[in-house]
Amino acid sequence: AMSQPAELILESLDRVSEIVDDPSAPVYERLFETYPDFKKLFRFEGNGDLARQNMFQVTVVALMEHLDGRAASANIVKTERMNHSHIGVPNADFDRYYEVVRDTFRDILGDEWTPETQAAWDEAIAGLISATPYEG
Repeated sequence: AMSQPAELILESLDRVSEIVDDPSAPVYERLFETYPDFKKLFRFEGNGDLARQNMFQVTVVALMEHLDGRAASANIVKTERMNHSHIGVPNADFDRYYEVVRDTFRDILGDEWTPETQAAWDEAIAGLISATPYEG
């Protein structure tokens, strides 16, 4: 069975998906608004939307798996860190993406966003970041 925090994250994702067709769209909108420099990193994408949706998916899955103690999630994230550092994304910037996903969801859900949900996201993000230090 999933842990309570993982369930809360999944629940928030489900609710956001009911409200927004493609949850990755507002996430990237916010990302580029908050960090305009990130936009240039996406200029080489032939199929930008698909790549972004995929990145978004990988992120949410990694957070939930990490909460459930699956080590594989850390390996996925470590690999992503490496890939991103090669295209000029420093580690701290990589971590910002998780926060942007969380804050976007919080905005979309409004009153439905509970302190428990916030705590679940914060725990998942902090845990995954500390479990995947970049040694490069």
